[in-house]
Amino acid sequence: MNIRAYFLMGSLALCMACQSGNRNETAANDTMLQADRLPEDQEQKYCFLRTEGTQRQDSSYVQLVIRGETVSGIYNTIPHEKDARRGTVLGQRKDHVFYLVWTYSQEGMQDTMRVVFTLRDGKLMQKPLSVDSLTGRQVTRDTSGFSVTYEPVDCAAD
Repeated sequence: MNIRAYFLMGSLALCMACQSGNRNETAANDTMLQADRLPEDQEQKYCFLRTEGTQRQDSSYVQLVIRGETVSGIYNTIPHEKDARRGTVLGQRKDHVFYLVWTYSQEGMQDTMRVVFTLRDGKLMQKPLSVDSLTGRQVTRDTSGFSVTYEPVDCAAD
């Protein structure tokens, strides 16, 4: 096997290990976040995982850190046998919706994309990405519903 295959297997094993255990840190309420009750100078961290594919071999991991109305974190998508996108998110929370800019690297190139999330029933929901027919780039359309679901997981100790 090549190094990329070992890295992918290790990443998937780590993501799968994160699915078990205590989920107190990610027990998000769909009507009120813990961050809504925190003083402005304190932060709350939430982590989520999405696996898909015929054998759940594709994974996406989101870590959100909320301080007041500011949201930052990590967003990584790791499709099986394809190039991963790994990066950070930064943006604002308005009425329990997270409007973020994802700055990521893929195939050695850096790019940005707008992504939009919300919390619903303790799960992270995302507006799906679609392709802009004029530019060929993926975009988040405001008219889309929140249809991509991420399950809560424990946040790894930093």
